[in-house]
Amino acid sequence: VSDIVHLNVGGTRFSTSRQTLSWIQDSFFTALLSNRIDSHKDESGALFIDRDPKLFSIILNYLRAKDIDLKTVDIRTLRHEAEYYGITPLVKRLMLCEDLTQSSCGDVLFYGYLPPPSKPE
Repeated sequence: VSDIVHLNVGGTRFSTSRQTLSWIQDSFFTALLSNRIDSHKDESGALFIDRDPKLFSIILNYLRAKDIDLKTVDIRTLRHEAEYYGITPLVKRLMLCEDLTQSSCGDVLFYGYLPPPSKPE
């Protein structure tokens, strides 16, 4: 079994190591690589995944670096994609970011409804 895995995600080719894809237990990738789920191959033999390649690129970089820059991503969209792939540590981190964003925004809205402080005379 080759250590290099070739993927075709939504028409875009990716190559990575088996280790990169499988360090998270019970993910889509561990199931795919152990043949627990059906896989389709394109004409070149790459495993075909019918998902968004831009989001997959972000997820693959997370799997490689075990870190992510959240300033450049749509957190909710990425969370849905991470849930699909079963990347639990990333899902938890994105859910925390969503909660923080909502509570911060909630404070802004809450304080926006308060009357301004009165000036002492």
